[in-house]
Amino acid sequence: MKKLVIIFVILFSFFSCDKKTEIGGICTDGYIHWGGEPAVDGLGWYFKGTAEIKYAVKLKELPPAFQTDSLAVTVCLLKTDEKYYCFCSQPMEVYAIKSI
Repeated sequence: MKKLVIIFVILFSFFSCDKKTEIGGICTDGYIHWGGEPAVDGLGWYFKGTAEIKYAVKLKELPPAFQTDSLAVTVCLLKTDEKYYCFCSQPMEVYAIKSI
């Protein structure tokens, strides 16, 4: 009986662990924007969605081919644990690009 309880506790703890990233991510339409040079307190490249993500999020490693201000894109993003600290009301969440 004790073995069964121990096995149950181990299985429960294994399946209840938090994941670091979302599986599958979020795919949405929106726009790529240039918020100024980060070295002088700008935002750099960020994404503002039109559906699932309606607020601005910082993009991690935006490919050079997509570095155009006000570029309309469909993008799939994965949320990271990182925060981008700026002169905003609160830190921006950082998303990695899965596909664009």
